[in-house]
Amino acid sequence: MMGIKYKPLAQVESHYDQLFADGHYNEAIEVMHTFLEECERDGNPYGAMIAHISIASCYYCSGQIESAFQSVLYYKQLCDEYGDQYEQYNLCHIQALIYDYEQNYYKAKSATEECIRLAGELNLPQELSKNYSLMSHLHIMTENYADALSAAQDALAIAEIHCSEDIYLHCQIYCSLATAYVYLDRLTEGTQILDLLSQNPFIQNSQLERSRYLLTKGTLMMKYGLLNDAITYFSEAEMIALSFNNHVLLKRIYFYNALAYEQQRQFEKAYYNLKKYVEKLEATHKEHLFSKVNELDIQHSMSIIERRANIDTLSGVHTRYYLESTCDAWLKEARQTKDHICCFVFDVDDFKMINDQYGHLVGDEVIKAVGQKCKEVMHEKDTLVGRYGGDEFVILLKNFSQEQIIEKANELFQALSNMTVISDRHTIQITISMGIVCNSSIIARKFKQLFSVADQALYMAKNQGKNQIVSLSNMNCKLANSPHPSS
Repeated sequence: MMGIKYKPLAQVESHYDQLFADGHYNEAIEVMHTFLEECERDGNPYGAMIAHISIASCYYCSGQIESAFQSVLYYKQLCDEYGDQYEQYNLCHIQALIYDYEQNYYKAKSATEECIRLAGELNLPQELSKNYSLMSHLHIMTENYADALSAAQDALAIAEIHCSEDIYLHCQIYCSLATAYVYLDRLTEGTQILDLLSQNPFIQNSQLERSRYLLTKGTLMMKYGLLNDAITYFSEAEMIALSFNNHVLLKRIYFYNALAYEQQRQFEKAYYNLKKYVEKLEATHKEHLFSKVNELDIQHSMSIIERRANIDTLSGVHTRYYLESTCDAWLKEARQTKDHICCFVFDVDDFKMINDQYGHLVGDEVIKAVGQKCKEVMHEKDTLVGRYGGDEFVILLKNFSQEQIIEKANELFQALSNMTVISDRHTIQITISMGIVCNSSIIARKFKQLFSVADQALYMAKNQGKNQIVSLSNMNCKLANSPHPSS
């Protein structure tokens, strides 16, 4: 270890990024190992996740796949317990890289498409560019060169706007651009891109990127008919790729070297390289990580994280984000289908007093009990229960009749008002105030519009004495039902 003590994450990431950008992977790994030790000592799982994924990236880029995989396993274990949507994206990206290494390009493309979707949702332009670049590489590996060029151009457009200083990303993009141009016989453009690429520091510092660059340069020389130059570039690429035993890259180098020697009519050397190509082809099949993908169980981890992103951990009901996105989808469909969407909004009366008198842990027990009771009552199809925030909950119903809506509102109201919460020798009787609105009463194209009116009804219930239900429309206000069970 380097023996450097880090505390601020920004300082660690800045140092790591510089080392990574310079291709000093071993030093970058040491920095993150030091940071990881501090995170483990301080009980910081989120910093530990950053450390593991950063270490995995270094191992992957230096061709140490076994070590990269081990770091991924550690990362996955933490993700299962603490991961959020960003970790969901990271696992998806790892999945794409593993499938790429296995040469399972169909699945790699599918995973990369999901990464592109998630990066867009999470507003991560650098990751978006990175995945378009990866998609370009995957198209190259499947000989879809026009698609490869298009994806690389998309990656470059995003990178130039949002991450112009990321020389490593630009190195990858330019390599894919040059390769696509060469195989599309657009040799002038390919030459221009390779000239730009030769000035990128990563071409000298990263073994993987330099080997890829030399392979592309050699292929360009073959297109120009300069076979001796092509073989020189292929031979240098082979020496570098052998140093970190990258079977996938070596396989391609041997294949094109065999073609170059064949065109020179040096059949003995062509046969030798073709034989090496077959050996590497067999080696890559033997090294396939299908069993490890199963062991990693990425899909299982992603489902856990997706569920965590949609389920509020305290109450056990859906999150605000899930409520909003689902209701927006329902309302969009309703413009065509005329579906009846109803929104209940309620909160616990005097919840602040419960927190102040009994403490926040008891308040948390109340939230848990309310969430559980809501799930027990609102169990029918096309009902959705969610926690909006604090002690405020939202219920959504689709295609319930007016009579059914009143019945469910009263059932929920009575169930919650008759509920007592016992915690730490305290017995707490709660009441709620509820507001109701339906899309048949107001113009609502989004959840926020429906919620806003229901929330007004809730505040009216509060102002009228609490412990009651009020229904509102944008045209009038009426007390739909006002039960007052004993407190």
